[in-house]
Amino acid sequence: MALVDSLYAPFASLVVGAVAGGLVGAMASYQSRDPWLTACSAAIFLVGLARVLSALAYRRRRDPGLVETAHRWERVYELGAWSYSGLLGLQCLLAVMRTNDPALHLVVSTLSVGYAAGITGRNAGRPYIAVAQLTLAAVPLSIGLYLNGGTMQATLATVLLMFVYAMIDITLSIRDIIVQALVTTRDKAELAGRYREQANRFDAALTNMSHGLCMFDRDGSLVVWNERFLEVTGLPAGLVRAGVSTHELMQIAIRSGHHSHAVVRRVFGKLAREAAGGHVGQTEARLTDGRTISLSQRAMPEGGSVVIFEDITARKEAERIVARMARYDELTGLANRRTFHQHTDSALARLRGGADRLAVHWIDLDRFKSVNDTLGHPVGDGLLRAVADRLRAAVRDTDVVARFGGDEFVIMQYPIRRGEDASRLARRLMEALSAPFQIEGHHLEIGASAGIAIAPRDGMDGDRLLKNADLALYRAKADGRGAYRLFEPSMDAGAQARRALELDLRHAWERGEFEVHYQPLVELSNRRIAGCEALVRWRHPSRGWISPLEFIPVAEETGLIVSLGEWVLNQACVEATAWPKGTRLAVNLSPVQFKSRSLGSSVVTALAKSGLPASRLELEVTEMVLLQDSDLTLATMTQLRQLGVRLSLDDFGTGYSSLSYLRKYPFEKIKIDSSFVKDIGHDAGSAAIVRAVASLGRDLGMSILVEGIETTEQFERVKAEGCTEGQGYLFGRPVPSHEIREVLRGDAQRAKLVA
Repeated sequence: MALVDSLYAPFASLVVGAVAGGLVGAMASYQSRDPWLTACSAAIFLVGLARVLSALAYRRRRDPGLVETAHRWERVYELGAWSYSGLLGLQCLLAVMRTNDPALHLVVSTLSVGYAAGITGRNAGRPYIAVAQLTLAAVPLSIGLYLNGGTMQATLATVLLMFVYAMIDITLSIRDIIVQALVTTRDKAELAGRYREQANRFDAALTNMSHGLCMFDRDGSLVVWNERFLEVTGLPAGLVRAGVSTHELMQIAIRSGHHSHAVVRRVFGKLAREAAGGHVGQTEARLTDGRTISLSQRAMPEGGSVVIFEDITARKEAERIVARMARYDELTGLANRRTFHQHTDSALARLRGGADRLAVHWIDLDRFKSVNDTLGHPVGDGLLRAVADRLRAAVRDTDVVARFGGDEFVIMQYPIRRGEDASRLARRLMEALSAPFQIEGHHLEIGASAGIAIAPRDGMDGDRLLKNADLALYRAKADGRGAYRLFEPSMDAGAQARRALELDLRHAWERGEFEVHYQPLVELSNRRIAGCEALVRWRHPSRGWISPLEFIPVAEETGLIVSLGEWVLNQACVEATAWPKGTRLAVNLSPVQFKSRSLGSSVVTALAKSGLPASRLELEVTEMVLLQDSDLTLATMTQLRQLGVRLSLDDFGTGYSSLSYLRKYPFEKIKIDSSFVKDIGHDAGSAAIVRAVASLGRDLGMSILVEGIETTEQFERVKAEGCTEGQGYLFGRPVPSHEIREVLRGDAQRAKLVA
């Protein structure tokens, strides 16, 4: 924009040029009486006037800063300059070629050459404009002199061309001088600006550093520091100044009250020694306000040193937390497994050769899972913390309480003199954990079971003691929970037998040692077979038949029951298709199977492969499934009922037997456990329960099946109480598939004879 201003700024020269061109043109027109000169002179006047008017308009413009506007005004100036120069050159050519008046030749030539000389300085900022104007104004005159003159005119034309060349060279030189001057000025300004910018950046970096920084010269005097240095050290800003020595800073620090004398002398003394020796050093100091700072010193090549001050209080606290997390349980603050082992190993090392004993208590909460599942993890976590508090309150300072994960707690009781000391603590623990808990407004009663191993009797190795305590805990839970048991060698033998059974069970599955047997389900009104229950049996190659009561729990714990149950379902559905039309098939479902989301698809697949109608399949569900009381359980049962499969509640009366189950879940049959039938003839209580359940079933539109009927007396009694179906040895024992076909065929023949 400044260059465009330079084109229009000499306004007076534009006026002078316009007036001079108009006068010379008028005189040339009058003197020559030539129409071409007259027309050219008039054009010169008009263009000159237009240039003056455009200059006035430029000076009054309202948008001086716009780049697009500047380009437009530059184009206007170029058009006017080139038009005016060309007309002057044309005027010279016409005067020389069309007149013989030397005076007129002199006047127009003088105007053109003078104009050409004047534009050199004016348009030096835009050299291409100046070069074009010189060419347009002077070259036509040279051409005219060459064409209409003698030797003298030709010489003058040559000199004129040399003059034009010289003017062009001067114009370009002026442009280079201006550019160089601008560049030099700009470079100096940029260099100064860079120095200022660098200084500002350095100052900003020092000010915004998260660490404190100070610099000492080779004499140990302070030369540079930042605000963070004062904040970290707690030194008063008014007393810290350039030139103070390390010793003076030490005195200022002591007077500030943020540092003890011992810390100040140790830290600043070390700084002074390392600065004097040109060493690199690092140290830490704890201030009286509880903060911890780190000091890192580095020597500079030219002497002196730079010291970085960092507040590492948060980092030290984080390191302490991490170290604690590596040794203690995050939720309860109790020792973790690693720390427990360290304490146990240390105590066992002291135990060797002495009269003391050591007890390991393995504690498992009895009903924690149901609390966690029904009330949520926040309540479960609160319960675990409350349990940890009660355990800590029940032990001595020499004992160690640990949490191994979930609801498993372990206590190392040391030292003790005899086993009764361990039993006494166990009773105290059971009593403490059986008392109700109040967690987030919930009244919780859980209880606990415990297993105890005592060293050196039960082992002198930490892992061995834990294993034996776990075996004792398993026995305590098997005996009814809410109790403790001391380890006995027979428990280990039992565990070995169970592991052998688990291994045999896996091999049995691989070798196909399982069979499906079937037991009749009889209608009590006419003793006709209404259906058969599929029961899995295991024929061991060396031990013979193994009771389902023995291997089913192991299969459930190992997860094998899912594959085994699916196999039984498929085998039984295929077998049932060979039975008389309408004979139902009953299949038991394990609680573990209900946890699998594939149960519904497994039932659909079994029905599809076998071709058995869904209405003939009856799935028996135990109360253990319902205790989970989850949305998944209800959704799965609803899905099965939608398929057309019948559902029956098995072993009713042996668990919680909540009547809400019958309202919430889509059952069509209730199976009364055999324990109520065994004494029904002489136990009024059993008879009353059977009668009540039968009445309830009738009201709900459900059929009632009684298990374990072995005598005619039992049959008559349950029939009289209103039960609809029966199962037991009186009607038939579980038999293989080929035998059940014969049983069903015989039943069908008897039905025909009766009919």
